[in-house]
Amino acid sequence: MNNSQNSKLKRVMCCLLSALTMLSGTAVAGTAMTTTASAAEVQTESSSAGEVTPATFSWDNATVYFLLTDRFENGNTSNDNAYGRQDINVGDQRATFHGGDFAGITKKINEGYFDDLGVNAIWLSAPYEQIHGYIVGGSNYFHYSYHGYYVLDYTETDAAFGTKEEFRTMVDTAHEHGIRIVLDIVMNHVGYNSLLDMSDYNFGVLDSTWESYYRNPSGTAEYHNHIDYKSGQSQWANWWGPDWIRCGVPGYTEEPGNDITRCLE
Repeated sequence: MNNSQNSKLKRVMCCLLSALTMLSGTAVAGTAMTTTASAAEVQTESSSAGEVTPATFSWDNATVYFLLTDRFENGNTSNDNAYGRQDINVGDQRATFHGGDFAGITKKINEGYFDDLGVNAIWLSAPYEQIHGYIVGGSNYFHYSYHGYYVLDYTETDAAFGTKEEFRTMVDTAHEHGIRIVLDIVMNHVGYNSLLDMSDYNFGVLDSTWESYYRNPSGTAEYHNHIDYKSGQSQWANWWGPDWIRCGVPGYTEEPGNDITRCLE
C-alpha cells in the first residue's frame, strides 16, 4: 500500500470512528432520557398513592428541611423542664428550652406539613442527651443547650426532646411519607462543665456556695469563680477523661494551640 492509499484509509477510519462515537453518544443519551422519564412516571405513581418508594429517592434532587427540634413544635408538654431545667432569671428567655420535641415533629408530618412543602428529607438537630445545667458565655450569655451541641451522652436521647420510642415513631412516620431523616451530630466538642452537672456527676471541684448562685445567678465572672480549674486532678478524672478531650484542667492534655488540635474554648 502506497502513502496515498494509506492516507485515504486513515481518513476513512477516522470518519467511521467519529460516526460510531456519535451514534454511541446518541444511544446513551436516549437511554438516559428514557430512564429519567421512567423514574418520573414511577415518582408520579408513587406520589398519587401517598407513598414514595426508596427506588425513587435521589439525594441529587432532595428538598431538605433543617429544623431545630426544640423550636419547632411542642407535641408532648410532659417532657418540658426535663432534668429540672429552669428558666434563667437573667436577661431574656431566648436561650432556654422552649418545648419542641419528636412528638411535635411526628404530629406535623402526619398533618402533611412537609408533604405540602414538597420536603423529602428532614435534617434534624442533634437529638442526643445534653448537659443538664446552663452555662454562661461572654457578655453574660446564660444559656441551655437547646440546640443539641453540648452532648452529655451520645447513646441517649435528651428527655426534653423525647424518648427513644418517640424518636423511632417519628422516623417510621417520616418514612411512611417518603421522608428521610438526617441526623446532625457534633463530634469536635462535647458538653461543657455546668455547675449542675459537676455536682450531679461528681466531677471537678466546686465551692460550697455554687448552688445558691446557680439558682439565683448574676454575672459571668462569678459563675466561673465557683469552679476550681487549677486543682483536683482525681475529681476531674470523673469527667470525660483525657482520652476523650483536651482541656486546661488538671490531668488533661493542655491545648496545643494549632488549628487542628486546639480547644473549642
